[in-house]
Amino acid sequence: MVDFSSMLADAEESDPIEPRELHGQLTKAPGYGYLRDVQGQVLTSWHLRRDERDIVIKVNTGGGKTIDGLIILQSYINAGEGPALYVAPTKYLVNQVRAEAEKLGIATTTNVDGAGYLNSEAIGVINAYELVNGRTKFSKDRPSRARAPIGSVVIDDAHAAIATTRTQLALTLPRKNAAFNQLLSLFADDLKTQSSDSYMDVRDDRRGSPVRVPFWAWRSKVEQAREILRTQTSDKQDLYWQWPAVKEVLLTCRAVFSNNELTITPFCPPIDHVTSFMEANHRIFLTATLADDSVLVTDFGAEPDSVSQPVTPVTAGDIGERMILAPLEINPDLSAEKIRAKIVKLSKTYNTVVLVPSEKWAKAWEPDAAIIATKDDIDEAVEKLRGEKHVGLVVLVNRYDGIDLPDDACRILVLDGLPEAFSPEERLDALLVSMASSCGVPGSQRRHWMATQ
Repeated sequence: MVDFSSMLADAEESDPIEPRELHGQLTKAPGYGYLRDVQGQVLTSWHLRRDERDIVIKVNTGGGKTIDGLIILQSYINAGEGPALYVAPTKYLVNQVRAEAEKLGIATTTNVDGAGYLNSEAIGVINAYELVNGRTKFSKDRPSRARAPIGSVVIDDAHAAIATTRTQLALTLPRKNAAFNQLLSLFADDLKTQSSDSYMDVRDDRRGSPVRVPFWAWRSKVEQAREILRTQTSDKQDLYWQWPAVKEVLLTCRAVFSNNELTITPFCPPIDHVTSFMEANHRIFLTATLADDSVLVTDFGAEPDSVSQPVTPVTAGDIGERMILAPLEINPDLSAEKIRAKIVKLSKTYNTVVLVPSEKWAKAWEPDAAIIATKDDIDEAVEKLRGEKHVGLVVLVNRYDGIDLPDDACRILVLDGLPEAFSPEERLDALLVSMASSCGVPGSQRRHWMATQ
């Protein structure tokens, strides 16, 4: 007699880790029965390198990165390498990832202190701001309870996560904060030696060039600066979330004043503060637009050898058909008004999204826009585009990545103005790059040249 019970026991001994097999065994919603060719290529290539700690996966927008990331994490869980964490760029995308996981039949949770995550029964899904901040749940210095562990982690839209990391692990003091003027007075003489006019613009609250505190002045007065900064680190104060991470590297920071704020930025973000991330067994970076992979080494402490060999699909069938037009290159005599009128006409039939760098820039579209969304309501605007058959013309202010608008959600995308450098640090970097170019400094030497200024 055949003992079927023993055969069943053998089959149930372990969950699948090979990605195609794993996907095939999931209880999926209709429409999720098969992997796309590009997804299969990526997952097969990743599986061959699954034992590496750091892997970069580059897939075009719309290529199904979310499904790739979820299956990778579920595979690590099945191999006993949890807890598994999926990090999305924004709160809105957290909900989108969880919805995608539900359709795949993969369990998720947003509570990284709960049993579901800690016991590897569900993938934790959080936004980048929750992972990276001075009071993160993933730090050994977490005061209230033990830090949340990470066995394997996927960083989605790694290019956006880098920008978040640099913001979250730096200090920003608005002019209205009393500490701004205290620090301006502390370094007044030093700033005058850098540029008297720039210092006076800051002092008189006039928009002008940002001015950096000389590094020797910062080093000699850093403890006085620390005393002032510490007064702004209590709950609900400006430096509450960033201070615990930055205080340990304050000596090596760069301080830059503008007329409306002061930024104090480490040369490399103190990512070591996020202990669990740095100690994770596997870190997968998903990106569509990251041109310079070296920032993963400087900002996330990734392994250079692994980062230099990204996983990419063999074919580019996921791109689809796109037409990219630069109207003024085609006809320099066209006016902005004529171009805008044509786009407005097209938006009557097709959902059209216009990206602008500022609210002032958005005013040109105001008479014809169905929605003008700023950072506080962009998620709501995206939800309408994805959920309603036709919305029309939607203007998004200063948001250029981390948005998923497939198919009819957006048929026409307009870039009306490129993103501007707003922070003093960014404006100073842009100014130094311009100076380096005008001085004939070779591109390979510019970063070193800028660092010494």
